[in-house]
Amino acid sequence: MKKNANVRHISIWKAVCGAFLVASLVSLSAPLEARAPTDLGSRSTIKSDPLVERIQKALSTLKLYRGSIHGRMNEATRDAIRRYQKSAGFEVNGRVSAELADHMETGRKVDSLLQKLERTREENSEAARRALLSNPATKALIETDPSEAADPTRDFSACFQNPTVACLLAESSESAKAVAKDELRDWALGEILVVQARAGLAGAAMGSARRIGDPRLIMVALRDIAEAMAKAGRVADAVEAASIIPDPEKQAEAFAAIAEALLRCDATVLAAALEQLNEAIGRIGKRSRRVPLICRRAAILAQSGAVEDAEREIERAETLSRNLVGRLDRETASRHVALALAEMGKPDRALEVLGKAKRDGDHTPVLVAAAKAQAEAGEPDRALETASAIETARYRAVVLSRIALAEAKAGNAERAAATIRSAYEKVAKIELPFARDFANSRISLALANISRQAQTGGFARAIHKTGEIADNRLRAHTLWALAADQRRAGDEAGAAATRELALVATAEMKSPFSRVWMFGDIGIRHAALKETQSGWAAFADGMKLASEIRNAWARARAFGRMAATMIELTEPPSCRPRNAE
Repeated sequence: MKKNANVRHISIWKAVCGAFLVASLVSLSAPLEARAPTDLGSRSTIKSDPLVERIQKALSTLKLYRGSIHGRMNEATRDAIRRYQKSAGFEVNGRVSAELADHMETGRKVDSLLQKLERTREENSEAARRALLSNPATKALIETDPSEAADPTRDFSACFQNPTVACLLAESSESAKAVAKDELRDWALGEILVVQARAGLAGAAMGSARRIGDPRLIMVALRDIAEAMAKAGRVADAVEAASIIPDPEKQAEAFAAIAEALLRCDATVLAAALEQLNEAIGRIGKRSRRVPLICRRAAILAQSGAVEDAEREIERAETLSRNLVGRLDRETASRHVALALAEMGKPDRALEVLGKAKRDGDHTPVLVAAAKAQAEAGEPDRALETASAIETARYRAVVLSRIALAEAKAGNAERAAATIRSAYEKVAKIELPFARDFANSRISLALANISRQAQTGGFARAIHKTGEIADNRLRAHTLWALAADQRRAGDEAGAAATRELALVATAEMKSPFSRVWMFGDIGIRHAALKETQSGWAAFADGMKLASEIRNAWARARAFGRMAATMIELTEPPSCRPRNAE
């Protein structure tokens, strides 16, 4: 019995093996394309699909697919597609499509760009850190731990009742300690230290720079400290601050700002500052980065009356531009030269240089400056022709308002009115809402200025046009400026009515911080025009709002702005920009 069972088992085993052998032979004899692929490797002859290959490449870059990139669909590819579809909000079906490939590739490019920017940021940050550590005068700025905590028990009420620049800056600085995000805290500190430098508090300004965590921003802060001191007329302090900047380009920018301040003050030490600027330019490693600073030096020389020296600097910049290796670098450098020539009052030469450059870059700044120079030179027709070449509608509209103002100053009120009408026509073609609002604001202010000078009665139209400004802050700021212009023109009743409109627009601004900043701008403008009473009124409005802000970042910036406004009202610099009046 046992023997029969064994025989039966052997027979069954033979039958199974025989069936398996037959199936294998059938499989081997079938066409290759008919077999169900288990491995679609390089030996497979299934046709590759370019769309599948695109998707596999994108999925591989996104770390969702780790298989071979061969353009043939398999389960690993389907699974990766499903994971991507789920994360991106697509229908999860594992299928390929051109839309899906485009979406993946765009995401891949964005991710690659962000990674590149992050690598560049890290490299620049490390370079700035090494530069700061290499200079004994700046080493302490980078070695200090910027972490700190605000004093929760501080009482600001005394400063609110009797504000001083010192207590406003103290509250601003203390509020910055409570800002959690590093980049926002650095932003606030960058603004605070400028005000401290403007107030003559050099030690406090350097202390704020020491609290900044990003080495790149510390470098910028040193430049800003020097510039603020120069604008305040503290030349020796400005030069000392600029001299310790280890980055040649930032140092050159600082010396350029000092030279510009000395130019406004008609100081006799301008030549020394220009020489320091030139030495800093010579230390800049990348030659293309020298060109804009050489052009800036040329413009300063021209404004000081050193015309021949300015011409030599322009020639130097042009020679350097021609010898740059990259075409894009040459084009950019040429635009810097053209802009400098326009700002020097040489629009014809500026346009000639610009004409030789290709249209790859933005020519708008040069065209704007050239049109303005032509208008101020009493050539409105040529200015209008230049303005017509400006492709962006908002810039063209603003330039037309400047041309109209120049025409009014030249005594041609009728022509100025026609140019203003043309400017408003251009505004209608602007698609972006804020750009359209900005252009409307600038044109309305120009129209008011024209009305004040030529007594054409254009205030009503300017005020009416503000109704087309959708942005609450821009509308409020414009109305406040128009009310001030009416008051200067002797129309007290009109100014009062416009002020009521400004109050309504201000109330519609959602951000208390934006209102504080606006009142700071208004106060500083009044201070520049020696309208002290109006300036203090704007300061009081800003202070009331600032005291109610609880967000640490907004509070730090708001009180910094109020301190800056108070400085302008109480300690006007010994010299001001020529266009302040």
